[in-house]
Amino acid sequence: MGRIADGLPGGLSMIGKPVVDTQGLEIGYVAGEDAQFLRIAEGPMGSLALGRRYVGRVEDRVVLKGPVEELFAGLNVLDAGGEFVGIVRETVESDDMMHSLIVEDEEGEKLVVVLEDIKIIDEFVELDVTVDELYADGG
Repeated sequence: MGRIADGLPGGLSMIGKPVVDTQGLEIGYVAGEDAQFLRIAEGPMGSLALGRRYVGRVEDRVVLKGPVEELFAGLNVLDAGGEFVGIVRETVESDDMMHSLIVEDEEGEKLVVVLEDIKIIDEFVELDVTVDELYADGG
């Protein structure tokens, strides 16, 4: 059984371990780590930085503190230019993998934000794209 300390700076390396929530839903695997973030690779598309605040324990995999839908719901979403996009309302999964967030904008419209467009998930969600690119992609 892993210890919480394993996931803290100075603990055992998490590189190569899958990252899952408490329901077994996979986000990706740890491709890198530093004192504040885990760099999560989600396949060939890219990676995102996940704040260590979400790590519950480390075993043969990195287990988050709860279900991703609960952990990420209510987070503010900012685009690549720092403009407010909306608030995370839910996550979208398939085949036990998380692949996007549903974000509600200020007008109540729902946007789908795929993991590939996310740069950081920590106190808020920071995107790699602008709000205009999200709408242009049919978000």
